[in-house]
Amino acid sequence: MNGGKQAPRILVFGDVLGRLDALFKRVQSVNKSNGPFDAALCVGQFFPEDERWVEGMEGYFTGEKPVPLPTYFIGDYGEGANSLLAPARKTALDLGFSMGGIPVCDNLFYLKGSGILNLKGLRIAYLSGRYIPDVYQNARGAEASGGHFEDDVDALRAIADDKEITDIFLSNEWPLGVHNAADSSSDPNGIDLASTGSDIAAELASLLKPRYHFAGSEGVFYAREPYINPDSTHVTRFIGVGAVGNDKKQKFAHALAPTPASEMSPLDLAARPTNTTPSPYIKGAHNKSTTGTTQKRDVSQMDKANEENVQHWRYDTSQGKRQKRNDGGDRVCFEFVKQGSCSRGETCKFKHDLGNGVPIPKGACFDFVTKGRCEKGADCRFKHSLEDWGPAEKALPPGSCFDFFRKGQCERGSECRFSHSLDDPRPPRAPPSACWFCLSSPNIETHLVVSVGDHCYCAIAKGPLCPGHVLILPIEHQPSIVSLPSDAELELDKYKHSIRECFKKQGKATIFFERYLQLRAGTHAHLQAVPIPLSMASLALSSFVSSAKEVGFSFEVIHQDNDNEAKQRLKELVGGGVNYFIVELHEGTLLVHPLPQGEKLPMQFGREVLAKILGTPERGDWKQCKLDVSEETALADQFKEQFQEFDPMP
Repeated sequence: MNGGKQAPRILVFGDVLGRLDALFKRVQSVNKSNGPFDAALCVGQFFPEDERWVEGMEGYFTGEKPVPLPTYFIGDYGEGANSLLAPARKTALDLGFSMGGIPVCDNLFYLKGSGILNLKGLRIAYLSGRYIPDVYQNARGAEASGGHFEDDVDALRAIADDKEITDIFLSNEWPLGVHNAADSSSDPNGIDLASTGSDIAAELASLLKPRYHFAGSEGVFYAREPYINPDSTHVTRFIGVGAVGNDKKQKFAHALAPTPASEMSPLDLAARPTNTTPSPYIKGAHNKSTTGTTQKRDVSQMDKANEENVQHWRYDTSQGKRQKRNDGGDRVCFEFVKQGSCSRGETCKFKHDLGNGVPIPKGACFDFVTKGRCEKGADCRFKHSLEDWGPAEKALPPGSCFDFFRKGQCERGSECRFSHSLDDPRPPRAPPSACWFCLSSPNIETHLVVSVGDHCYCAIAKGPLCPGHVLILPIEHQPSIVSLPSDAELELDKYKHSIRECFKKQGKATIFFERYLQLRAGTHAHLQAVPIPLSMASLALSSFVSSAKEVGFSFEVIHQDNDNEAKQRLKELVGGGVNYFIVELHEGTLLVHPLPQGEKLPMQFGREVLAKILGTPERGDWKQCKLDVSEETALADQFKEQFQEFDPMP
């Protein structure tokens, strides 16, 4: 429950089509009679179809005309869109991308690409633009034409893995098939629902499982019956909104006051109206009610139908006669293959093993497991070989030799410092005297050090990706940033802030990342900081998400709305010596991937992603970027000079 706290009040509008005078006249009217409202959200085409309407928008975009209520839009296409949005896009390049919206003028915000808008406690996912096949994989083309960019879609797929419930999802296009399983008597006139909408919007709606999904673009109002989401207790309400000021008397404004899911009790979240239907995005959902009357559904039967369909609505590889629904037949559990575990455990009706008691490991190729073949062949990034699915996938104790358990042999033989037997686990060794990073070590390369504090220090990276690529390290031998004592953690945060400010003055954003692997020899924690142009900061989220997808893993996204809560969540995920890979983006969002023992992650993954963003993929390996001592010294001196006014340890 929200303890009597007033729920946020939101207005949602359909396609504005440049009619800002009509939009804000309605906003003022509704706000006066039924307000106050907290914000307005606009879905569908925001800019006009006729260039004659562009002039009427200019007064608002220049700030000459007031915008009466904080207003957010995602329909970045239409006549005049690129010229009117040019100043806002430049602002985003100068200040860095923010998922909270790019200010166009006072109270008007452009939600660019995709992301999460946190509004009065509401978690609002959004996808700007529309699907245009020719530009889907072209970032510049997508922006110029108002199309989706593939990385933006991938970013929402990653966000869908969050455990937080999405309150609202905004898309410009309707989801294809949203009418499935609904009462046809409420179908809107004038459109063919069977062919209306976007596959992408449908996929994201099924993954995000929002409580409300709003879309425009079809010129009609359609409030679908609530539907059950597989693997979740709450329902989704889809609402298509008409165009602002339309002459067909279609409703184009919808008001709601939803209590944020984070403030609701589980019982309230699980409430289901009597007209609730199965999800329209699962198999068999095309069976519709045509009686014209609202019928009470058997909720338990819908739960069962959803449970049995969710894992295979996109990946059903069964052939010939359909398997009976009361058992999973030979079909493989997609959730188990994807995540290495299944939330249903022993009650799951789908296969978790290869039929011989050998579990299907995380990272296995789904096509190879289900079909016995994969069209990608040797180019596939996932596992095709049973040899890859052996003891290495078991949880190995600290100190185990990964080469031995992955390959069955180790070139170091008896000289190996790690254990070759599960019966002989060896504790990690004490910090080696030869540690490169221990400030007290005789092997420390002092010419790289640029600042020293009480608990941490900063140094130029060996083989830097670019000028300004630095490391923040604890002075004492600590294995990971997450495990730092509180005093060292506090000082590390000061260094991070100072480095951000230093690069901000240079028109750059800062990306931090750390890869921690528990090694017997003992790792020394080091957080890498890489500056990238602010104009490229908006690419970081989608680049890391899509690159992770290619390698075969996904991130949990932690938004740092509350720094203490974010740190607590981080330690819950990767505390206690768990291997991990972490990225901290320019605006503070954390991307976290805990690494189970034996999971493969490219050693240079973080660096390779940033090298691609910078347009220098050849610099993905630090060994290819080694400098001599004089060059390293020159870089260190250059950074010291730039960092001097920001150094927290003068």
